[in-house]
Amino acid sequence: MRATGHRLRRNDWGRFYVTDECNACGICALYAPANFERSVDGSYYYLIQQPYDDWEEQAILDAMEACQMRCIRDDGDAS
Repeated sequence: MRATGHRLRRNDWGRFYVTDECNACGICALYAPANFERSVDGSYYYLIQQPYDDWEEQAILDAMEACQMRCIRDDGDAS
């Protein structure tokens, strides 16, 4: 499957999400283990929970910065 930069369907709906460009390196789960989970087949990570508090939000932002694939995205304020 070719990466297109589209949001993965498994993501929790909201502001933050992971795209199909993820290579399953796991850096996101190291920074924000409460928010990211590996797929059953181990080929990607996805957001299982939007941030609950400021600490989790900062952890996701740190994961975004550390991600070499730049596949963690932020759509801004969730409505």
